[in-house]
Amino acid sequence: MRILHILDERWDSALTAYGLTLARVQGVRGHEVWVAVKPGLFADREARRLGLRVYPMMSFPGFRWFIGRRKFDVVNAHTGSGHILGWWGVVGRPAALVRTRGDARPVERKPGQAWLLRRTDAVIAASRVIAAQYRVLFPSLRDRVRTVYPGSEPAPATQEPAGPLRIALVGRLDPIKGQTYLIEALSLIKDKLTDEEFIISGEPKNTTVGGLQRFAERCGVAHWMRFLGRQPDIRTFMRTCHAGVVSSIGSEALSRVCLEWMSVGRPVVATAVGCLPELVSTGETGFLVPTHSPKALADCLLGLIKNPGFRREMGENARRVSETRFGLERLGVETDNAYFDAVMHRGRKR
Repeated sequence: MRILHILDERWDSALTAYGLTLARVQGVRGHEVWVAVKPGLFADREARRLGLRVYPMMSFPGFRWFIGRRKFDVVNAHTGSGHILGWWGVVGRPAALVRTRGDARPVERKPGQAWLLRRTDAVIAASRVIAAQYRVLFPSLRDRVRTVYPGSEPAPATQEPAGPLRIALVGRLDPIKGQTYLIEALSLIKDKLTDEEFIISGEPKNTTVGGLQRFAERCGVAHWMRFLGRQPDIRTFMRTCHAGVVSSIGSEALSRVCLEWMSVGRPVVATAVGCLPELVSTGETGFLVPTHSPKALADCLLGLIKNPGFRREMGENARRVSETRFGLERLGVETDNAYFDAVMHRGRKR
């Protein structure tokens, strides 16, 4: 198939990673794949680094001309603005229009959206949470909504590192990511801690490192905490840890960081929010805890500390699940199936 992905997202986000990973997998599977990007943004730079064919979107007429010239079978939009642009590009043409959604913002019924979705041949949701939102808000979509989880790059098997036990929370410093709940959880078990290290890694957004450090001092756990910035090689960093924490109180419609922890064979303690219950299985690949519950989080952290054999077993399970349920081959096959249905739907409409 000839496939065009529209990735006009501005940031290095989960939805950008989803789209670029998918494009690379489809190229390996023998499809002709292009990525339409805004010049100079992260998606542009990363697509070129990955060796993908890139179309820089400079003007609307040029974009529509490009779609007609390349005779694409599928135009896949990954953002709301890209969805509108994709519809405009395929009007009067046989290319199927697909909308993939993998961002944290909830699906909303905005003016004109129902009209646009009626002219969309398939919707791919990156989690069941997102798919359910579409089906509730737009019942007419019916069987045109598919759930296709992100694909995780296979990682070499690694044993736990030597030295003090290290547990990390990776994510932007933002209240919605729940860093303060990790700190509160540690305050409940500090009498049972010895030489463990608890790391919060990420770039400041709506929370500062200084603010989190002061909160840790007030909770009496600063001795066990380290605060790092954004990691340039996240998987290498994760391999230096023994487990991961995702303590978000919202968001997580698509949790890239959870899948990354699993791909390197580390168990995850995660809050039961967004898609996390779809990814983490309590006692198998980690633990699910309620949101806003430092006590539940503390109990699970203590379990990871006191039971190294069980912790390693869950990490091995997490890696196996990452390879099978969230592997790249599965991503390619399931997306191909969704595309074939979209092309058939487009043909019936014409």
